[in-house]
Amino acid sequence: MSIYRWGIGLVTIAAIAAGAWWLRNQDVALPAAEEGDGRIAIEAAPVETGSVADVRTFTGTLEAGDAFTVAPKIGAQIERIHVDIGDRVSQGQVVAELNDDDATQAVAEAEAELAVARAEVEQAEADARLARREFERTRSLAERDLASTSELDTTRARAQAQSAAVAVARARVTQREAALARARVQLSYTRVRADWRGGDDERVVGERMVNEGDTVAANTPLVSVLRIVPITAAVFAPESDYAQLSSGQTVSVTADAFPKRTFEGRISRIAPRFERDSRQARFEVTLANEDRALKPGMFVAVRVTVATNDEATLVPEQAIVRREEGPGIYRIIAGDPPTVRFVPVTVGIKGEGGVEILEPELSGRVVTLGQQMLEDDAPVIVSELPSS
Repeated sequence: MSIYRWGIGLVTIAAIAAGAWWLRNQDVALPAAEEGDGRIAIEAAPVETGSVADVRTFTGTLEAGDAFTVAPKIGAQIERIHVDIGDRVSQGQVVAELNDDDATQAVAEAEAELAVARAEVEQAEADARLARREFERTRSLAERDLASTSELDTTRARAQAQSAAVAVARARVTQREAALARARVQLSYTRVRADWRGGDDERVVGERMVNEGDTVAANTPLVSVLRIVPITAAVFAPESDYAQLSSGQTVSVTADAFPKRTFEGRISRIAPRFERDSRQARFEVTLANEDRALKPGMFVAVRVTVATNDEATLVPEQAIVRREEGPGIYRIIAGDPPTVRFVPVTVGIKGEGGVEILEPELSGRVVTLGQQMLEDDAPVIVSELPSS
């Protein structure tokens, strides 16, 4: 039994020694009240005047400023694709070529038919001239009673018929010209181009859906083309923040892909309705993205400064005490020893530099640690925190 007590004693002595060693090696200096003087140890910080900003942070996803798919207007086999994912494309650039054998043959046939139609016009015009001369000769003879009335009527009808034949032949030429133009348009469709409206002359390929050798039908998507200069961030705001947003506000944007960079943008659109399930409204931020670093689909954080005050009365956030009747702070009253007094306050902007106090006017020092032990006029011993 004595051996057991002796072992417990050794363990106790070792624990005390270890605790003393740990305390000696900690870089901590806490205030200490003299035994029996009733003072409460606290930490405090000065009331300051400075700048504060109300910054709201939202999350969102980057989207292409504009996106469309390039598709052929005719069905054919793909012979060549000129672009791939990530390639830049200029307006009107050929992105793919289709097999053009059938279209080329159709153009050749249309050209031949047009040539025949033009030759028919020439023949009809020659026949019309001949019929006209015959009618004129017969009319001259009839005036001298050398040709009968029936002969004159016959030549007149023949001349009129030949004039009508010329008109028909010319109409057939117009028809063949239209057929040739249509065949040439069909041939042009075998060279699939990326066309869009807008001032930007260059975009980027976001996706390629087909390969060379594939046979595709008309309107089958071949590639998607994206506009990422500028790029858009789609963000959602809750009802509590919605009223603080307005078009044209400058925002700062960060992306997980670029943790050391901050991008500047502007709110370009704010939805006039809230989603029924989430009770949030969409707003869009436009970013210049001139270096094309940001890509559609990236996750971003959007910081919107909704209010600022360059001459705010500031206290650390830790100084704010929440009570049922409202927020307040413990102000240190100079004396020997110093005491504290609870002061109800009206809180303004909460920023990174501290919390703005709107009312009442405040100066001196406020308690930042140890409030739970305090009451009005309680004596304290203060450890001053460095000013921010």
